[in-house]
Amino acid sequence: MNRRLLVLAAILLLTGCAGMMERATERLAGDLESAIREYDDPATVADALPAYLLLLEARLQSSPDSASLRLTTARLTASHAALFGSSTEASARRLTRRALEHARSGACLEYEPLCDVDTLTFPDFEARLKRLSDEALVPAYVLATTWVGWIDAHSGDYSALADLPRVEALLDWIAARSPEHDDGAVWLYLAVLHSQRPPAAGGRPELARRYFERSREVSDGRNLLIDVMLADHYARLLFDRDLFVRALERVVASEVEAAEYRLVNAVARQRARELLDQTERIFD
Repeated sequence: MNRRLLVLAAILLLTGCAGMMERATERLAGDLESAIREYDDPATVADALPAYLLLLEARLQSSPDSASLRLTTARLTASHAALFGSSTEASARRLTRRALEHARSGACLEYEPLCDVDTLTFPDFEARLKRLSDEALVPAYVLATTWVGWIDAHSGDYSALADLPRVEALLDWIAARSPEHDDGAVWLYLAVLHSQRPPAAGGRPELARRYFERSREVSDGRNLLIDVMLADHYARLLFDRDLFVRALERVVASEVEAAEYRLVNAVARQRARELLDQTERIFD
């Protein structure tokens, strides 16, 4: 699957007029994302995806002002970071930083009120949110979700944590406008966001727990990554060993089979086993 798609991608990206190339690239990106979601071998996808990301980066060299290419590259880079880029902290930081750069540029190109939102004071940011229309939903979601990934990868950096209120407000806006957006994943991002700080540091983990449950409800239990994130973020934050083990064992034992979550669930089961093996070290 991956070799033929990547060869086709190379041909499409290196031949034809610029307009045809961009349309072909966008179509291929959509087809590739669907194929990736339904593929059940994480190792194959992990090996193949970086090559495709480089092809998208190459297209951006000749079409730097293409909002759709920027957003697609941001989304796939962020997905790669979330699923496969955490082998080292440095790798996760690099990938999430690049994803966020593309998301900021693409969101600005797609919808002008989303330009430079990271530089605004918080009152000005809130005022900007009030100007957004439904046209902002897709670029705002790509921006917000890649922003969450970047904050998570840089959680030891106080300057990154300072962005939490902005990302929370943007995700809240998306959830209010479209509560089932991305099959409820907007709630998962909010849950992870609220799992960054313990109560003593001003965090609201009880809100995170409600968001985890909301995400599971909207996705109808098909997304096993929700329980992995619940364990790895929320349970670890509260040092709740029992919840940590229960959530991960639920993932390992699950017989959920949903085509659109085949890759995500394969990664979730793999990650759940790894975390269970680390239980003693984590809660020592």
